[in-house]
Parts: sequence; C-alpha cells; structure tokens
Amino acid sequence: MFDAYIKSDRRTNIGSGGWMNIVDKFLKAKQYCQHPFEVTFHNGRKKKIYTSGEWIGEFREHTGRLDSKNVDIRCESSTTAELPPGILDAVITDPPYFANVQYAELMDFCYVWLRRLVGKDNPVFAGPSTRNENELTGNATLERGLDYFTQGLSQVFRRFSAALKPGSPFVFTFHHNSLEAYYPVVVALLDAGLVCTASIPCPAEMSASIHINGTGSSIVDTVFVNRSTGTVSRRILTRDVAGIARLVLDDLGRLEAGGLKPTLGDARCVLYGHLARLAVWYLRHSWDVNLPCTDKLNRIDLFVQELGGLKVIEGYLPKDIAVRCKRWETVREVDADYGEEEDEVSF
Repeated sequence: MFDAYIKSDRRTNIGSGGWMNIVDKFLKAKQYCQHPFEVTFHNGRKKKIYTSGEWIGEFREHTGRLDSKNVDIRCESSTTAELPPGILDAVITDPPYFANVQYAELMDFCYVWLRRLVGKDNPVFAGPSTRNENELTGNATLERGLDYFTQGLSQVFRRFSAALKPGSPFVFTFHHNSLEAYYPVVVALLDAGLVCTASIPCPAEMSASIHINGTGSSIVDTVFVNRSTGTVSRRILTRDVAGIARLVLDDLGRLEAGGLKPTLGDARCVLYGHLARLAVWYLRHSWDVNLPCTDKLNRIDLFVQELGGLKVIEGYLPKDIAVRCKRWETVREVDADYGEEEDEVSF
C-alpha cells in the first residue's frame, strides 16, 4: 500500500494535512534535494528549470561514483556563533517577527515528546523546556520590548554580515501588523553596514493559520535583500508619498496577477517593507552605531514623520480592490520621473 502510494502522482494539498500528505511532501523534498530546480512560467504553464550538477546534501551517488560535500549543521545561538570574516557566500534567514509568535512556548508541546523519544542524555534535549532566558522575541509578560528585540537582532546581523564576502546577499523575511516592529530591522541593517537593495512581497501564510485566523492579519511577508556594496535601481529610491504609493500599488498588482487577492493588511505590510528599505537608504550616511538603542528607534520614526506620517502615507493605499485602478491613476498624475528601471545607483 505504501509503495503504491509512492508511485502515484497525486497532488499535494496546501498545509500539513494528514499522514499521507506529509509522506508525499517528504518524498517531494527528497527528490528536490537530488534534482534542485527553479520555477518559471511559459505561455501560462509552470516549467521547472533544473540546476545541472547541483544537489542538496552531504553525499550523492552519480554516474557510478560517490560525490560528497562538506555540510556543517550546528544547533547553537546565532548571537554567539564564531565565524571567520569574509567566508560566507550568502546568509539566508527567517528571524523572529518580534511578538507575532512565541516560538519557544509553541515548541514545548512538541519538545516534551521528542525529548522522551530521543533521550535527555542528548545535549540538544538536556533542558526540560525549549524556554531560554535569551530567546529573541518581544514578550510583554517577560517585559521584552522593542529595545530588547532591537539589540538582539542587531547583534546577530552584525556578526553574520562580517562573515559575508563583500557584496554577497544577506536575505531574510519579515512581516508584522505594526510599523514599529520594522524599526528593529532597520536598526540591525544600519548597524551591520548593509543596504537593502530590494523589498519583495511574497505570500507566506495561509489565512487559516492558527496564529492569524480571524485577526485580519496579512499573509504577505517582505523578503529583504541586502548587501554591503552593489547597486540599487534608481526607480525605487523615491522619497515622496506618491512615489512610495506607486511602488506599493505595483507590488499589489503583481501579487494579484499571481492569484492572490491582497487585503488592506497585505497592502500595509508591503508599505512597511518599502518604508524600512528607504529608511536604511536615506539614514545610512549619518548613522551612528554608538547611539543608545532608543535614540536609534526614534531616528527611524522621525524619518517616517518627515515623509508625512503613517496616516498620510496609508491614505494612498486602496481601501477596496475595486477602486485600485482609479487610485493608481491618481498617483500617476503626480508621479515623478525616476529614470529607466535599469538606471542603477552604486553604493
């Protein structure tokens, strides 16, 4: 029965689903490790483009020989990891979304059972709980606010950006309903000497997810692409409200073209991503890493106020999908000429 299921070509549903669905997804993941690919669309049809000669893992059997790689997996804190400078080709991470999810509290439900199976003699499962006094999340009960989160995020970003080769990408996702939760991200990037070259919206949640179901929260993350040196498209370096609105509406249009029906919450998260990116760009030359954390957060808030304040900026966002096209025309009338899209600014 199991073999028969493996050979079937059933579609995998979204989400974890039942046991058979989990097995199906695991098999697809293992197949991807052996033959990784990117996805593109041609004439409206999805097409896989395989990466020749690449695989994910420590070993693989290929054309009668055994190929190997050096894979180093560590279970340790990113705040204390020791890495030589300039050795990394890329950093790709998914940091905590401030106070959105209390990860350790949620993981305890799984951890206590895994600990019984693995055994507490294993150093990874030595502790009775996943809770840690140094866990990096905003937590009102433990009185961990923006300052705590900012300092921890900055420490990690600085440590890993120093280990990056010059110009290599430092990429992460972020999403929160509050603009203030993005301020620590801006501080961490500026402290690390990184510039955000793109903020790309990406669907990342299901509206039925337990922690956001019924809250009206966004299901869209912003993927932040950052580098210590490189170029940025002049088109995205606007500093007026109408120009920012144009960028947000462009992104919403792309999301809609991809089959997502953006909500106002999604529009706000897209906006917050652009505001964070622009704050990094315009504050980087005068940034003082030695300022107290509160002063750094205030500087970023002042930047938003100088743009007109959040209410003014959000006033350009569509309140309803049906009126988006009309609002887009309004924005275009006052839009400035930022040059051709390929016109790049070096940093």
